[in-house]
Amino acid sequence: MSSTSFVQAQDTNTPSAMEPDAAVKPPSLTSTNAADSSFLENHAGVNPSAPLPPSEEPGLSLRPPTTPESVVPEPSSTSPEASPDTFKIINPTNQVEDLASHLLVVYNGNDPDSKALAEYYASKRDIPAERVLPINCGMTEEITRAEFEKTIRQPILDYIMQKNWMTRQSAEMRLGTRVLRLLVATHNDIWAIVLMRGVPLKVAPDPSDDDAMEHEPALQTNCASVDSELALLPIFGFPKGGFVPNVFFDARGMGLHRVGAELARNIILVTRLDGPTPAQVHRMIDDSLWAEKNRLAGLAVVDTRNITDVKNGYLSGDVWLRNSRTMLQHDGWTVKFDDKEAVLPATDPCNQVAIYLGWYSGQAEGPWVTKPDRFVRGAIAYHLHSYSAATVRSDTGNWVGPLIAHGADATMGCVYEPYLALTPHEDIFTKHILAGDYFAEAAYASIPGLSWMVTVVGDPLYRPFRVPLETALAASATPHTSHDDWLLLQQVNRELVTGQLMATTDVLQDSIRVPGAGPVAEEYLGDLLEKLNDADPHYSVDQAYKKAMAAYTLPVDRIRVGLKLAQYYSNHSEDSRAQAQLDMLRQQFPVDASRFGLAPPLVPTTAPPPGQPAQPVQLNRNGTVLAPGAPRPPAPPRPLPVPDTP
Repeated sequence: MSSTSFVQAQDTNTPSAMEPDAAVKPPSLTSTNAADSSFLENHAGVNPSAPLPPSEEPGLSLRPPTTPESVVPEPSSTSPEASPDTFKIINPTNQVEDLASHLLVVYNGNDPDSKALAEYYASKRDIPAERVLPINCGMTEEITRAEFEKTIRQPILDYIMQKNWMTRQSAEMRLGTRVLRLLVATHNDIWAIVLMRGVPLKVAPDPSDDDAMEHEPALQTNCASVDSELALLPIFGFPKGGFVPNVFFDARGMGLHRVGAELARNIILVTRLDGPTPAQVHRMIDDSLWAEKNRLAGLAVVDTRNITDVKNGYLSGDVWLRNSRTMLQHDGWTVKFDDKEAVLPATDPCNQVAIYLGWYSGQAEGPWVTKPDRFVRGAIAYHLHSYSAATVRSDTGNWVGPLIAHGADATMGCVYEPYLALTPHEDIFTKHILAGDYFAEAAYASIPGLSWMVTVVGDPLYRPFRVPLETALAASATPHTSHDDWLLLQQVNRELVTGQLMATTDVLQDSIRVPGAGPVAEEYLGDLLEKLNDADPHYSVDQAYKKAMAAYTLPVDRIRVGLKLAQYYSNHSEDSRAQAQLDMLRQQFPVDASRFGLAPPLVPTTAPPPGQPAQPVQLNRNGTVLAPGAPRPPAPPRPLPVPDTP
């Protein structure tokens, strides 16, 4: 894409500022000496002996020519199926480095809460005192470039160098017609940094400095997140404007690069433990530790915009999300998938959500910010939006803060306009996190550019899938907790996906109704049975849903199952039973029934003529009554069971 079209799209106050995706071109940097630099080694575009074209000034480009290898395959009815390897969870080394022993905790010495949180986190993660660093910086989320350099970057770097944790040497590199003198790490013992609440979030644009890595006007800005700037501590000397390609970005989803000494010579994985209140950050720490010990489990929700037109510049955002859904399904997750353009409505009664991935709304909305809180302990939630992290300390503004306030424990966001191609790619993140990586690893593997707009919010050491599913399931309680039920469902779904289980009523009942199984297992047994092509699965579905309703205690759960049961009756032309089910929900939960979209029954304004029977009641899928004579909505298709909950 030309610079002209970028300028036309650049309206940073509207959603249209999100720019279509393409692969990110590595910088055309040419070394003029032989400095030992893994930064050079990791950039394919670097060739010390290659002369520059006389009339061309290369720079970073967001729009290189697209090649077949640069496109993530997306299965659809009109395109070839992706290869099985596309969604395979890969961990090539089968080994995770000990990130905790190479972590630096940084807090704001001017903020007592920041110090208390740092000390609490260090005690929980066994971080030694010498790796807990106070810096005296401002208390606001946004600071100037000068403040960042003086009060954040330099004190951290000075401490690292004082401890002999990093060594650097000079390297001359060409950027176009310019020669840059960089300081490049030859050794770095700090692989990750966690910034505690109280450390500023973002660096404001500085119009007095117009030096940039990029020639396209939209990408010349020098504002950035504090996290993303600190990620480049091992390399110093780049222009402040533009982004620097992330050498850890896993564009092909192969997982070949891992956290460790080699990576640390290029970047540091920087996250923050931040949120609207110190108490919520305290909870994030505790919940992540709990989920890491017990394995994260629950419902996965993926919310796309149903973009299918290959000419639509926003298609890639939907592709990343659909790929994430497929990976989750192949890993045995129960996935609620929404493909309507709007964000999932607040009336949706989903609950016990462990993973949420979606887009695109400027302010947090839907079930994520309405009572009751929908997330399980350790939940990961990410909503793609240009300004999702413009603040992280508000429980109502943008997305990151509200998600944390309502129970999410790990997320990401953008502090200023990033453009779509430079936001975290959800499918890459999903692949890495499911493979057992640290949260910091999975996040940075999904981010194409550094010195840019993304902030990663959560414990960098959090590994939600460190414990294998079989091990976690073996520790299940009797009777089951909801968490145990979700683990059981994931195992059953995996066996359905791989063909180890036959999709029949008897097999599904035997597999899910194990001793101690609870309402979560019964509800999703009902969902699977309802999809079967058995001649008469009616009684089994009815029985499963009723068992779940009887055992659930929260109105949101009972209403959700009750609506499923009413819909099932309606699909089988049993309108009187469906109506009775809806009436029961309205009577038992009058406030919550209205909250979750269960409309009150319609009352006819005129009675039927004498001697004529009333017309039968017909229901919409949301439980409201159709007008007399309106066509009945078609019954939904009933495919063989797959781990995808409509």
